[in-house]
Amino acid sequence: MTKQNQTNKLLRAVGLKTKNANFDANCKVCGNQIRGKAPKHAVVCVNLPTESRNKSWIHTSCIDVHQHLLPEDHKMSGQNIAYAISHMSNMKKFEDAYFVDNDRNYVPSQKDGKMKLRETPKETPKKETPPKETPKPKPKPVKVSIPTPASGEAGDVLASLVAPSLIGMVQDHVQTEIASQLSAMSLPRPLVVKPLGEDSRDLEVGLTHPCFEHALDLAKIRANAYSCGAAGSGKTFAALQIFRTLLHLPKENGGFANKNLNQDDNFVILSCHNEMMPSDIVGGMIPQINPKDGGEVEVHRMSDIVKVYRDGGVLVFDEFPCLVGGTAISANAALAGDTWRMPDGSVVHRSDDLWILATGNTLGQGSGRSGYIANETLDISTLNRFAGGVIHWGYDRAFERELIQDDEIVNFFHEVRSKATSAGIRRIISPRHMQTAYKQKHVLGWNGQRWRTTALADWNEKDLRAIGYDKSFIEDATGNGGAA
Repeated sequence: MTKQNQTNKLLRAVGLKTKNANFDANCKVCGNQIRGKAPKHAVVCVNLPTESRNKSWIHTSCIDVHQHLLPEDHKMSGQNIAYAISHMSNMKKFEDAYFVDNDRNYVPSQKDGKMKLRETPKETPKKETPPKETPKPKPKPVKVSIPTPASGEAGDVLASLVAPSLIGMVQDHVQTEIASQLSAMSLPRPLVVKPLGEDSRDLEVGLTHPCFEHALDLAKIRANAYSCGAAGSGKTFAALQIFRTLLHLPKENGGFANKNLNQDDNFVILSCHNEMMPSDIVGGMIPQINPKDGGEVEVHRMSDIVKVYRDGGVLVFDEFPCLVGGTAISANAALAGDTWRMPDGSVVHRSDDLWILATGNTLGQGSGRSGYIANETLDISTLNRFAGGVIHWGYDRAFERELIQDDEIVNFFHEVRSKATSAGIRRIISPRHMQTAYKQKHVLGWNGQRWRTTALADWNEKDLRAIGYDKSFIEDATGNGGAA
């Protein structure tokens, strides 16, 4: 089909039907032939006032926008074409295709017998020159004279007042800078707990997580704590450190009143899971034979959790968000009350030496996009038992470096963890990886390539490529039991 010219397109924009003629006829306006064979004539369908028919095909060049009417199938049927043009947004384009005389008549522009389209010149956008900024005058330094002892009695008084404040500011700044640099170098930070009282001896705890002191403060006032952080970040190990610390701290400093508590009986970790029942927490009812009449009776067997609740110590609900709603709610009495009613109706009183810590990888709001798919959504009444006691517990580089004692291993895993975080990859790099790599290197004698690729064997090719590993490393890692 022959391509429609620009004039036809403009007439079509007004709502008229145009085409290259596919028939032979005579134009009703000029009387000349309309060719339906090459070269074909461009024609338009209009309503001629002189014709009884509502539609007539005429040469495009013969159109008279003031005399010729719109055909009956047009939405403005009965009006002349100029009326339609005045109501179209592309009227300017139509006028560009037709010269307009002094009487506002639309006359086709002819050159060599062909239609000629006048192009509207494009305006070149002017570049706005930003206003020049007036330079601001630089403030002149003001010299301040500080009185010296030689300045007389007034200077001595001023110096005695200002000196302690200046010295204190300098000391605080120096201590802050030292702490910041130690953190950046991932050096170990041994903790010394200073009990109240002049006669009390300092208690050396050893290497601790940066969140340890905050958790210890909550333990001193027996406030329930919820430690939320990545797997393997040392949350339960810190609970054991707190138990030992409270055992040696004086009672007046928040320590245990009963110094006979021991780690075997009074430090209990409950590993929570989705299939756990309320009886796993409080203890079940066990059938026994009644010695009096030989009948069968049910006796409550107290769980280790209830014993710690009664006797004191540290109770850890590890992976607390893995509990389903009903089972988690069954622990509400232990978390909030001073008494706990057992299945047999007996009542157990809470020890003043009890501290409860729950740990988890999420804040009890489901797995979301965290990757910890076994985590449940906990009831808000259960979460409220930890009001004011939530601790955001991250990985501690200093602890990891001191624990592993091998800079090559620690630096490798720290770099992998940083790159994964920057790339948005949800992968766990915990001290457990480092401990295993240490044994592979120092006990089994594995070389660096082997323990590195084995450590990342559960990664896929896409993630390994995202953190910068080459094809050789990826093939070794994914070929050693890793994901394809």
